[in-house]
Amino acid sequence: MNTETSTKEDNLKTLIESAGYTQKAFAKDLGLSLSAVTFYIAGEKLPRVDRFMEMASLLGVSPKALARSMGIDVSKVPDDCCDERRS
Repeated sequence: MNTETSTKEDNLKTLIESAGYTQKAFAKDLGLSLSAVTFYIAGEKLPRVDRFMEMASLLGVSPKALARSMGIDVSKVPDDCCDERRS
C-alpha cells in the first residue's frame, strides 16, 4: 500500500500527535480499536473512505495531506481549490 515514503514530518503518526491526540484517544474518537489505527500507521491497512474523511477532519488536514501521510501517491490528484468544474 505504501507507494511513497512519508517523511517524519508528515507521516500519520506525526499528524496524530500534532493534532494533540494519543493513538488511543484518536482511535476512541473514531470509534475504532487501537489496533486498527496501528494498522493504518504501519501501512498494513487503509480505512474506508468515510472513515478516511473523518480522520482528516479530526486531524485538521486535507484528505490529500492525509493520503500523503499514509504513503499514497497523490501527485496526479488535482487540488480542490483548482477544480474549475465544480460550481
